[in-house]
Amino acid sequence: MFRTPRLAAILLSLYSCWSVSEPLKIQLTHQGQLQSAPGAVIWLKAAQQGSKATEQKANTPHIIEQKDRQFSPYISVTQVGRDIQFPNRDNTAHHVYSFSEPLSFELPLFKKRTPAPIRVEKPGLIALGCNIHDWMIAYLVVVDSPFYGQLQNQSVEFAELPHGEYQALLWHPDINSAQVLKTQLNYQGQKLFHWPAPKKINAKAQIQAPAERLDEDDDY
Repeated sequence: MFRTPRLAAILLSLYSCWSVSEPLKIQLTHQGQLQSAPGAVIWLKAAQQGSKATEQKANTPHIIEQKDRQFSPYISVTQVGRDIQFPNRDNTAHHVYSFSEPLSFELPLFKKRTPAPIRVEKPGLIALGCNIHDWMIAYLVVVDSPFYGQLQNQSVEFAELPHGEYQALLWHPDINSAQVLKTQLNYQGQKLFHWPAPKKINAKAQIQAPAERLDEDDDY
């Protein structure tokens, strides 16, 4: 009788180990070949709401820097309800803005500081620009799911994904600025999912900043 609680604890521990699925790796393919699309955003939306698949992640600020007169990162993803911050690491001023439907805003001229955070309340694509430096462009994908990631080394992994039906969505600038690829995914613990893309996606490079003028920092 004294062994029963310990045995129950051991069995519970074993059950917990067995119930944890291996990470699901998603790879993009085109005509049977692995497709490289660095930074491409992939997210999964559960068919049934109200479970772990819809939980909100911790609201630590999502950071998009201005550094070397560029946005960094060029493509990023965050969840609805999260704060966004735009720290300026440059010696020159920036004027960050977006006219996108999910979040339209302006941060007038600011230099060597971080403006107050902005909360994004709607899912969708946010295109960012700088009113001073025309080449500065970045993209923020806002999703209404806790399961999201970006393609690195031709794949993205999802850990602790509950079994079930999902709609998988993918966005990359080369697909179309407003188009999202979609497919269905029935996840039952498998380790790999190959997603055939309808076109070859070229990894569009971020526009490089022109050479800096010696007096540029004095303009703003």
